[in-house]
Amino acid sequence: MIYRKQSGYDAFKCIADKCPKSCCEGWQIMIDDDSINRYKNVDGKFGQRLNNSIDFTEQCFLQNDTRCAMLNDNCLCDLHSSLGEDYLCYTCKMFPRHIEEFQDIREYSLSLSCPEFVRMILENSYEFKINETEDNLLDDPEEFEDFDFILFDKLYFARDKMLHLAADQSLPLQDRLDCIASMALRLQQYYDEGNIFEMDDLDFDQKIDTTGTGAVLSLDYSIKSMDILITMEVLEESWRESIISAQSFWKNNSNDTHIFDIAMNPESDIEFIFQKIFESLLFTYFCGSVYDGQIYARAMIAVQSTRWLMMLYFANNCADLNSIIYLYSREVEHSDLNINSLISFFESEL
Repeated sequence: MIYRKQSGYDAFKCIADKCPKSCCEGWQIMIDDDSINRYKNVDGKFGQRLNNSIDFTEQCFLQNDTRCAMLNDNCLCDLHSSLGEDYLCYTCKMFPRHIEEFQDIREYSLSLSCPEFVRMILENSYEFKINETEDNLLDDPEEFEDFDFILFDKLYFARDKMLHLAADQSLPLQDRLDCIASMALRLQQYYDEGNIFEMDDLDFDQKIDTTGTGAVLSLDYSIKSMDILITMEVLEESWRESIISAQSFWKNNSNDTHIFDIAMNPESDIEFIFQKIFESLLFTYFCGSVYDGQIYARAMIAVQSTRWLMMLYFANNCADLNSIIYLYSREVEHSDLNINSLISFFESEL
């Protein structure tokens, strides 16, 4: 088995009650089967309270005004403090960690919806890297009997080239994103044509028709594409309002491309942060296209999310970047409906 981990994965530690946006608020926390069965057998006074805090039909924790019923007034988990970390359900034990399963390969990343991980990314000392290890364990082959390892190999090779380009600071970040988005569009064309073996020979400098897509930076496209964010399901209505406000800001300044240029080409330390955001998103999403063939759409989730975040940051007077990043991720990345909406949106450009 090959294990690929994003830098910071093993070092990450939850800051619990010091977190400015607890993962125990807002989300419905689903409980895995093993944990449900363990919770049913917890006795005593706490066991009664625990079981009264669970919806056993939906297999999730109940909420008190959007807060998990296990979260106390001090923003600490009573389940954790009473029974220990081993009793946490899989969801709580894993967050903000994310695992993508491929045949004999597991990729581990961290979610930008966690304020503490975002704080790590904002540090100048943090650099995106992929740390790889290997052992002799193997997955059940029947579990991946339809897995297209040849396609995955092509996607992994392409992603490696993309990440290498993303880290090339001799080029402006937007030039890097343009090139990567155009590259993903060509990869999609090869895939749709049934020519996946051509993917290895993809030329970064190859000129292709990007008409009608967001593969090249455009102010008009970036403003209009924010419509999809407004239509998504939200945890907090204030998030939708912030998107509408940012879009209004950019519409009011749509004739001043200089302002957009400043937003898309910030100082090097800020640009480096957005580079790391892009690298993290591309690592998380891109190779998942081995399962659905949405190569361009999954690359564009990384590209356009980065650009939307830059637009939100500038429209917010370049303030509170940390919360802009984790709120975006909370609202967009943790909803299958929203991710599928983004995939459908970018797929419709083809």
